Amino acid sequence: MENYKRLLKELPAPPKGKTGWPWDIETDPAVYARLKKFSVISIVTPSFNQGEYIEQTIRSVLLQNYPAMEYIIIDGGSNDNTIEIIKKYERWLKHWESTPDNGQSDAINKGIKICSGEIFNWLNSDDYYYQNCFFHLTQSFSSEKIYATAGSYRFFDEENEKKEKIIGLQLKPSVEESIAFVLMDQPSTFFRLQIIKQLGGLDNRLKFVMDQDIWKKYLLRYGMENIKVTKKNLTNFRLHGESKTSRNEFSEEYHGIFYSIALKLKLDKQAELIADEFALNKNSGYDFKFEFREHDRIIAAKAINYLIYFLGRKHFTLGNHKKSAEFFSSTDAGMLKKKHREELRKLKVKLKLIKIGLSSLIKKPLKAASA
Repeated sequence: MENYKRLLKELPAPPKGKTGWPWDIETDPAVYARLKKFSVISIVTPSFNQGEYIEQTIRSVLLQNYPAMEYIIIDGGSNDNTIEIIKKYERWLKHWESTPDNGQSDAINKGIKICSGEIFNWLNSDDYYYQNCFFHLTQSFSSEKIYATAGSYRFFDEENEKKEKIIGLQLKPSVEESIAFVLMDQPSTFFRLQIIKQLGGLDNRLKFVMDQDIWKKYLLRYGMENIKVTKKNLTNFRLHGESKTSRNEFSEEYHGIFYSIALKLKLDKQAELIADEFALNKNSGYDFKFEFREHDRIIAAKAINYLIYFLGRKHFTLGNHKKSAEFFSSTDAGMLKKKHREELRKLKVKLKLIKIGLSSLIKKPLKAASA
């Protein structure tokens, strides 16, 4: 394949003892001969003191051997061996820098401003792509009607790689249900760059759920029609001791998105229920930056009502009937699909029977609440 380069022999030799992908194996450039068009893929890696992992990250991008790619690394001023590793590969990077920043979202936004491609995602400096990832990606984006592609990713524990699972995006039947219940699988979800820019990039105030924030903005504005879900494995997501994970902080930021949306829609009662349910800090300084159109408002209101309904179901299942009644009374049944309106009606009847001591008349127990 004269028109395609093999980088493996050009790149620095892998560290001693490192074998397999992406150390001494590369994507065969011949696979790209099947493609009719090469959309430019822009990848940004935000980094800070990940010298133990970033070389694998870098090589997994470069050794895709994709002929139309730009790779940008934005480092926050690492003081380990990260810079030394980046410099080994700088001739193959469109841009890299190492200066203090305001966190991961800020770093990614700096990279977005430099990107000029058609397809975009960020790859954290402790994760890495599968071999042939970019081939599958460009196949998925072969139609201009595709705005986003979601593949699967492998979640693995650094200390025990046998503890791993493959995770793929599973959208709900309606966009409002997906907004309410579906988290974006960021490592393996790629977007048209222009759309990310139109949505304003990432919110710098968020440290944990910047991806979920822009995911909900995408769904509100564009719906699900232009999302292509593929079962191809695209990314390896690593869990390790230094991973940026915190259940409490994640929950605070994530549910704060719904709280802010409810406030913007003037759904004050629902907002209060969400805040109390998740013990949110109402003065966090975050608000959902989005210019709601009339259609967007309707979809967002439906999503909030689905969340409130689901929380009511959860409390009913747990036997907290007073709490479930509060959530059910704050659910606008008209915002739910027919199936769920009927379920809500039946649950309200059950609550009344329980309240007057006639729970024995309830024939079937409620199935465990599930999104």
